[in-house]
Amino acid sequence: MVKNAYPLKIFAGERALEHIRAKGLQASDIKVLLGASSGPKWIVLHGIDRFLQTQFFDGNEADLELLGTSAGAWRMACYAHRETELAYQRLTEAYLEQRYSEKPSGREVYEGCQKIIRQFLGKDDAKALLSNPYRHLNLIVTQCHGLTAKHNKQIKSLGFGLAALNNRFTRKTLAWQFTRIMMQAQDSALLKSGLQDLPTRYARLSDENLENSLLATGSIPVIIDGVKDLAGPGVYQDGGITDYAFDLPLLPEDGFVLFPHFAKIPVPGWFDKGWINQYKPWRKPSKENYSKTIMLVPSDEFVQSLPYQKIPDRHDFLNLSDEERISTWREVIKRSQALRDDLMTMDWQARVEPLPW
Repeated sequence: MVKNAYPLKIFAGERALEHIRAKGLQASDIKVLLGASSGPKWIVLHGIDRFLQTQFFDGNEADLELLGTSAGAWRMACYAHRETELAYQRLTEAYLEQRYSEKPSGREVYEGCQKIIRQFLGKDDAKALLSNPYRHLNLIVTQCHGLTAKHNKQIKSLGFGLAALNNRFTRKTLAWQFTRIMMQAQDSALLKSGLQDLPTRYARLSDENLENSLLATGSIPVIIDGVKDLAGPGVYQDGGITDYAFDLPLLPEDGFVLFPHFAKIPVPGWFDKGWINQYKPWRKPSKENYSKTIMLVPSDEFVQSLPYQKIPDRHDFLNLSDEERISTWREVIKRSQALRDDLMTMDWQARVEPLPW
């Protein structure tokens, strides 16, 4: 890392930027916290999460809407948990210690994800999590239709391939094979006015469906078949298909959105990622939708200082032995404490920058 370079970048949309430069930032300013789809990339955010959990939001009793997809939804569930720190610690350990056979079946990966969720949720904690009076959990899952809902892997792959090609023309073509499902805690007021970009349905999170909702939003397309009949008959999969890193009108009237993220340019949907470089998406989100969003992003210099000069990702399962992967991921967590330290002395007014796209 470059000597004296800050390890963290603070980006803000137009209205958030104006507020921070004038008044700084307090926990009470934040009304929505986001957790994007990420696979293992969320590991680099560990130090940020720990700061937010133990210091920034500690003792804050203002309403906070939590919205996540895939592994981001698992992180947000920890924030809603009655024992946030313990849940997050259990998530971290269960996630790091994943082990699979050399060529795991979809069922094996499904059961591995199920084990992680059960470990961090804890026994009989769903009711307490969903009844948290201050933190309201929202998850996005994707209902698949047509070819993408088939059990046969080759047919399913064809469906996803066609969806990717059609998406190059417009995101509206996702409606041909997918429906966004907003799974919400009872007291959530997030995005209740309805979403017009894609077909969207709303369903209630409950003690009975929380585990399967978390499992569905983390069901990797094609690899895992998904969860059946979660919110009506059908097949439900990764929320990142429609909302990988969000391009939604998250514009709270009396506050702002906080988004810890591993990349400085968010990807609207799964098919919008850069085909050559996933950190350079070919489709970018609306600046208006991000006008009240504050992003916390590891700097390029910090990422270059990590093992293998990169953020952990799913390729680590293929390129590293279990022992090498787990050791590397633990080292990334250790180094991510520099992000926590940076936040502890953050001069928000001096450090905030405009959105980088």
